[in-house]
Amino acid sequence: MFLSKALTVAMLTVMMLFSHPVGAENQPVETETAGKVELVERTGVKLPLDAEFVDENGNTVTLGELIDRPTILIPNYFTCPNSCSINLANLAGALNRMKLEPGADYRVIALSFNHRETPPQANSAKQNYLALLYNGFPPEQWLFLTGAQDQIDRVLDTIGYTYKPLPDGTFMHPTALVSVGADGTVIKYVYGKFIPGDVELALVEAKSGDPVVSIKRFLEYCFNYDPNANKGPFQLVKFGMLGLFGVAAVWFSIRYLFKRESPSSLS
Repeated sequence: MFLSKALTVAMLTVMMLFSHPVGAENQPVETETAGKVELVERTGVKLPLDAEFVDENGNTVTLGELIDRPTILIPNYFTCPNSCSINLANLAGALNRMKLEPGADYRVIALSFNHRETPPQANSAKQNYLALLYNGFPPEQWLFLTGAQDQIDRVLDTIGYTYKPLPDGTFMHPTALVSVGADGTVIKYVYGKFIPGDVELALVEAKSGDPVVSIKRFLEYCFNYDPNANKGPFQLVKFGMLGLFGVAAVWFSIRYLFKRESPSSLS
């Protein structure tokens, strides 16, 4: 118990020392080598709530009409033959395992960045992923949006998401979703396979309304930090971690000696 708490404190200390203020200098956190495709975390900014899109039923909607509660926004495109389908399926799996209630606690928006896609394609994709959800999931709480290029770019530029069209009609793009507060503020980025706990935590943090640093960005600070850029905090963390492991070693030694000399061990 003691060691677990100590490690938690150490991680939070590193995060506070290395993280920039929210909304400050943008840091690239995901880059794909085959082209200039990156994701730059921009927590604390507000989405353009007047941006207009078309939902899977052909209705024109604005983001402001949809984002009135904690919201998951996942950029993708619905005819993607590779990662998008996996990402959306993983997200469906995460929604199945969360304790939060769709509608009451959150909403999901899948936004296509392929301006050529249409509402029928969005609706077809929606039916595929609704089939993966538990019975009773309200379908109106997961929207699939398409739109014009300028409206798509307004949103993706805001969240720092870039993508690259390829000659075969597919796209190269990052794998991530963002949680958004009820006022449209970008709260947190989630990467990878969209583990239920990560997605749920991002929504809980979106409800609080306080932008936070993602785990991926935190780990990049830990392992790729340049000590020459800021020697003071780096030295403090280095000696702090050494001290932490020293305390842990002493604690385990005392516990080991106590067990050896306890009456139960001598009988």
